[in-house]
Amino acid sequence: MKKNPFCLFRNYTLFLFIFLIIITTATNLCFSQTKDNHSLLYSQLEKIDRKIDIRDYNNAKLLISEIEENIDDLSVEDKLAIDLRIGEVQYYADHNEESINQLLINLENLKAIDTSRLYYKYNSFIGQVFKTTKNFKKAINYHKQALANAEKRNDTLDIIFSCLKIGGCFYRVKYIDTPKYYRNNKDSALFYYKKALRFPETPKNNRFFSRIYDHLSRIEMNIGDIDTAQTYANRALKINKSIHNSFGIAVSLSNLSNIYYLQKNYTKAIKTAKESNLFIKDKSLTIKRNNLENIAKNYQKLGDYDKAYNYLTETYSISKIVSKNTLNKKINTIEAKYNLAIEKQHALEEKNKRLKIQLFFYGALLLVVVLAILGLYFFIRNKNHKRKFEELMANQQNDNVIKLIEIDSKNETKIPIETVQNILRGLDKFEENNGFLNKKTTLNSVAKKLGTNSSYLSKIVNSHKNKNFAAYLNELRIYYVIKELKNNKQLRLYTIEAIADCMGYNNRESFSLAFRKITGLYPSYFIKQLQKQSP
Repeated sequence: MKKNPFCLFRNYTLFLFIFLIIITTATNLCFSQTKDNHSLLYSQLEKIDRKIDIRDYNNAKLLISEIEENIDDLSVEDKLAIDLRIGEVQYYADHNEESINQLLINLENLKAIDTSRLYYKYNSFIGQVFKTTKNFKKAINYHKQALANAEKRNDTLDIIFSCLKIGGCFYRVKYIDTPKYYRNNKDSALFYYKKALRFPETPKNNRFFSRIYDHLSRIEMNIGDIDTAQTYANRALKINKSIHNSFGIAVSLSNLSNIYYLQKNYTKAIKTAKESNLFIKDKSLTIKRNNLENIAKNYQKLGDYDKAYNYLTETYSISKIVSKNTLNKKINTIEAKYNLAIEKQHALEEKNKRLKIQLFFYGALLLVVVLAILGLYFFIRNKNHKRKFEELMANQQNDNVIKLIEIDSKNETKIPIETVQNILRGLDKFEENNGFLNKKTTLNSVAKKLGTNSSYLSKIVNSHKNKNFAAYLNELRIYYVIKELKNNKQLRLYTIEAIADCMGYNNRESFSLAFRKITGLYPSYFIKQLQKQSP
C-alpha cells in the first residue's frame, strides 16, 4: 500500500520536535549542573574563608578536600580560587613558605583579568604575607594593587580594607626604619586611614573602622596629641562594643589605658587596663602582657611598689608563654626571612652603591659651586680692597686733618659766636699739635683744655665737623696713621699693637675696628699694599 506523503511529513516533524526537546533538555541539564557546581563551589569557598578567619585550619583542609573530590569541570578561575585557599591554609597552618611561590605564579596569570575580585584577594593575601615577614615595602605594593582593583570594581568594603592594610604597613615601618623616616611614613598612614574614613560607617564596615580608629589613636599618641588620641580610642571602643567584638574592645581599652598613663591619671589607667584584660582570650596574650606591664608602671607612679612588683612578675610569666607560642612560628619562617633578608641586602648594597655615586657627584658639584662662590667672593673683596686702597693713596685730603664742614651761620647751637670761634681755633691747635694721639684724650679733657664745657664742645663738633666727638677723634687718628704709614717706612715694620698704641688706642682690636670702619680696609692689608708699592 502506498504511504501518504502528508503522514510521512508529520512523522518527520514529530521526530525533529522530539529531538530538539531532548537536546534542549540535555543542554539545560548541563548548564544547570554547571551552575549548580559553580554555586556549590563558591558556597564551599565562603565556608573555607570563614574557617580561615577563625583559624580553624583543619576543617578548612577538609572542605578543600571535599571540593577536589566532588566538584568537576572547574574553570581556570575556579582552580585559581581553590589554589588561593590551599595557599592560605598551607601558609597559616603549616608555615609552608613554598606555597607563596605558586600563588605568585598564579597572580601573574590573573593579571589578564585584573578586574576580578579574585585578583584582589590574591594581592591582599600576598601583601599580608610580606607584612607578617616585615617586608613592608613589598606588602604596600601588593596592597596598593588590591586597592586599585577594588576601586575599579567600586567595592567600598574592599577599598576600606585595603586602605586599612596600607595604612597599617606605613605605620609599622617605624619599627624597622630609622627615626628620620617616621614622619613621612606617619603622614602616608594618615592619608590612607582618612581615605577609608571618607565612606560612611555601616554594619558591614564598622569592624574595619574600629581598627582604623585604634591605629590613629596610637599614631596621635606617638606624636604627642593625647586629646586626639583619646577621641579616636573612644570611637573605636564605641564601635567594638556595638558589634560585641571582644578582641577589639580589649585593644581599645588598652589604648585608653596608655592614654590615661600619659595624662598622669594613673588610677583610671589601672582600672581601664584591668577591664581590658577581662575581654582577652588566649590569642590576645600579647595585649594582656602589655596591660599588665602598664598596670605595673601605674602602680609604680602611685608609689605602690608591692603591687607594681607583683604585676611585673605576672608580666614576665606571660612573656614566657608568648615567647613559647611564637617560637615555632619564628623557626618555620626563618628561611623565608633569610631569603628576604638576602634579597633586601642585595637591594640595599645596590642602593648604597648608587647612593655613593650620587653623593660623590653631588658632593663634587657642591664643592665646585662652593669654591666658585668663595673664589668670586675673594675676587670681589680683593678688587674692592684694591680700589679703596688706590682711593686712599690718590686722595690728597688724607694728608690733611679734618677741616670745617661749614660755619653754622644760623647759629643753631645758640652758643655765642665769639665762643664758637674760640673753640674752633682751639680745635685747630688741637689738630696741629696732634693732641688726639694721647690715650687719655676725652671730650671732657679737650673741653677743659679749650676753656669751655663738654656740652658746648660736643655741639660745635656735631654742627661744624658733622659728626660726634668719638667719630671725630677716630678720624683724626686714622687719617694721621695713614699719612704716617705712607711717609714712614719704619712705622710699617711695627706690629699692629704697637701702631695702635702710638695712635692713642688701648688695644689692637679697637684700632683695627676704627681703621676698617673709616677706610673699609684692615690696617694689616693697607700696610701690606704699601710694602708692595715701595718696599
